[in-house]
Amino acid sequence: MGEVLKAEWFDLDDDTRAVTWAWMHETYLPALQAAQGVSWVGHYDIVELPDRPYIEGAPNKKVTQDPLVPTGWQNVILTASASPEVFFGPNNAVNALEAAHADKLSVRRNYRSAVFIEEQVINSPEQRAFPYGMGPPPAMQLGNYNADKPDDEIELARWYRAERFSRVSVTPGMIRGRKMISMAGWPKHGVLWEFADMPEGDSSFEHRFIAADREENWTGRHVLEYVTHTYGGPHAGRRVWPAV
Repeated sequence: MGEVLKAEWFDLDDDTRAVTWAWMHETYLPALQAAQGVSWVGHYDIVELPDRPYIEGAPNKKVTQDPLVPTGWQNVILTASASPEVFFGPNNAVNALEAAHADKLSVRRNYRSAVFIEEQVINSPEQRAFPYGMGPPPAMQLGNYNADKPDDEIELARWYRAERFSRVSVTPGMIRGRKMISMAGWPKHGVLWEFADMPEGDSSFEHRFIAADREENWTGRHVLEYVTHTYGGPHAGRRVWPAV
């Protein structure tokens, strides 16, 4: 088994953001990093996506309208472990830490979470800068979504292997890609695209994948035709803790 990743999405009010970040970075996240079984933790400041197709010429993404799915997106915290027991085992340290700080954590608005296991990991040109298991990347894009119908799952799996994985392996500035399946949370599918940097002005990394075209000549449907994302996704941003 590879790394198990817990993702947490949430928003913060403008008047609580600075003080909450300071507390998280000085107290809470170091304690989470030190919790038994935790491998690494990263906090990301997410860049808002423009309200247009994020791939030129592609259909606009579909977003779930389920009122039971919280819409948080401004902050993402990733916590990695070697086993699901770190998040689901009896009397685990992660749950105990969350319970101990429930009052301060209550300022997180539109909070949701998911726990993913890895389906496949693909190394990219910058993997030497951050070998697997060495910590959170300086920048990342986290996609989380569901396919519309069971048959779409088959086409999705084939598309990744026919097109996206081959591009991930040669995309400039990329460390690695992870295709994931969730154990808990709204999305069944997740992807974590890890990058060495995210220049100012960028809101996603899709333009890098387009530039990494390897003439795959995929003949199936565009993936955005049959998957549904969460609000504001995919979520791309820069690491703010630990400091880059």
